[in-house]
Amino acid sequence: MQEEEIFNLSIAINAGLEPLTFTITIYYPASVPKHERNYRVLRDNEMLGVLHQDADDRWHLLEGNMEQEEIQTIGQEIDAHYA
Repeated sequence: MQEEEIFNLSIAINAGLEPLTFTITIYYPASVPKHERNYRVLRDNEMLGVLHQDADDRWHLLEGNMEQEEIQTIGQEIDAHYA
């Protein structure tokens, strides 16, 4: 099993408001191939959701309660983190 990676992202979710800091934890679920990654999104130590990027580079919410716009914005920032 691969180790988790943890990093913080500061993201302006709502235009005109201060950016929020999210903690992103990458983990590799045992039920899927090793190259598959999921991303836990936390704010103030509370899990907001789990994101997954599919083969077509689209972001999806696997669990939690987030709006599609938030999912895409956070997903884009995760992509930028690795660019």
